Amino acid sequence: LLSQQAQMRIDVLAMNFVEIAIPFFILAMLVELAYGAWKQHQTYRLNDAVASLMMGSLSQLMGVLRLSFSAVVFTSAVEFAGIVPWQATAWWHWVAAFIAYDFCYYWKHRCGHEWRIMWASHSAHHQSEEYNLSTALRQTSTDYIGFVFYLPMYLAGTPVYVMISVGTLNLVYQFWVHTQHVDRMGMLDYLLVTPSNHRVHHAKNPRYIDKNYGGFLIVWDRLFGTFCDEQRDEKPIYGITHGLRSWNPIWANAVVWWDTLILAVKAPRWRDKISVWFKGPGWFPQGLEPSREDPLGWHEHYDPQAPQSSKAYVFAQYWVLTGAGFALIASQAELAQPALVANFALIAGSMYVASLWLEHRQYRFWADGARAGLMLSAGLWMPLLSQNVAGWVWALQVLGIANAVLLIGLYWLQQGQGETTAAN
Repeated sequence: LLSQQAQMRIDVLAMNFVEIAIPFFILAMLVELAYGAWKQHQTYRLNDAVASLMMGSLSQLMGVLRLSFSAVVFTSAVEFAGIVPWQATAWWHWVAAFIAYDFCYYWKHRCGHEWRIMWASHSAHHQSEEYNLSTALRQTSTDYIGFVFYLPMYLAGTPVYVMISVGTLNLVYQFWVHTQHVDRMGMLDYLLVTPSNHRVHHAKNPRYIDKNYGGFLIVWDRLFGTFCDEQRDEKPIYGITHGLRSWNPIWANAVVWWDTLILAVKAPRWRDKISVWFKGPGWFPQGLEPSREDPLGWHEHYDPQAPQSSKAYVFAQYWVLTGAGFALIASQAELAQPALVANFALIAGSMYVASLWLEHRQYRFWADGARAGLMLSAGLWMPLLSQNVAGWVWALQVLGIANAVLLIGLYWLQQGQGETTAAN
C-alpha cells in the first residue's frame, strides 16, 4: 500500500527499540536475578518466569501469521480522509508524538481493564503472581482491538515511522518498572510511571485494583482520577483475583475469552449477552454471579511441585523454542503459508508441552513423545507444505532425535526416583 520510496524512508527512519533492546532485556533479568540472590530477596520462580517468557515469545511469533488487520484499517482511514503525513523535521515533533502516544496508551490501557472484551486480551499480562522483569515480557497474543486508540494520531498525519519509533520506545521504558528492587523515587513518582507506581497497577489488593494506567507519564492518572499511591503498610499482592492456576500459554491467552463466551451464552437476556463484553470484568449477568470464595485463599501462589530435572528440561526447551521462533520469523518470506502455520503450531504446541512438565502432569511423557514423533517425521510432511524447507527438515529431525533421547532419559531418571506420577 506504500510506494517503494516511502517504504524505504520508513525502513530508514523507523526505530524498533524493542528489537534493539532484547539483549539488554536478557542482561537486565540476569542482573536482577543475581541482585535478588545477593540481597536474599529473590523475586523469581522458574516456573512463573518461564511461563511469562513463553507468553512473550508467543506474542512475537504471532506476526508470522500475517494478521495485519490494523495496518489495513490505518491505511484505509488515512487514504479515505485524504490525510497527508507531516514530516518529523524538528526535535519537538518527536517529543509531541511521544506524549500524544502516551496519552492514547493511557486510554487504551484503561479500557483494557474496564471493558471485558479488552480485558480478555490484556489479562494475560497480569496473570503472573510474581513481579520482576520477566513479568514485563509476559504479553498477550490476542490484542486485535487496542490499535483503534491510536487512530487519532494517524488521522492527525503522524507518519508511520514516527509511530513505530515512539511506540516501541514507550514499551521499552515500561520494561524497567517491573521490579521490586527499586523503592520510591521522590519527585519522579509524581511525574513518571516508576516501579512504585506500577507495582500498584499489578497488585490485586482491593485498594490497588484498576489504578495507575500510565505508560510513561503518571500525570494522566492524576488528571483523570485513577492514581493510587503505594502504601507502606500494605504490600502489593500480585496476579489476578481469580488466578489462572496454569502455566499453559495457550490457555492463558484464551481463558477470559472462553469464560466471557460462556457468560454470553448462559445470560438469559439478549441485552446482557451483548453487555457482558463491554462491562467491566467484575460485572456479571443477573443470576450468573460467582459464588463468594474463601477470602483467605486469594493470595496463595500457584506452585505445583515438579522435579528439578523437569524444570531444567523446560528451561533448556525455552531457549530452543525461542531460537526456533526467531528462525521462523527470519525465514517467513521464504516459506509458504501452510509451512509457516504448521511450524507456528509446532512451536506453540511445544510451549504447551513445556507447561505439562512444569505442572507435573502424568500425561506429559505421551504428549512430549507425540511432539518428538512430529519432528522426526518432518521429512515426510514438511515438503508437502512448502518448497525451500530442507533446512527446517534437517533441524526438526535433529531436534526430534535429541528430544526422544532426553525423554527416555527423563523417564528412566524420574521412574527411578518415583516421580513419574502426577504430584498435583
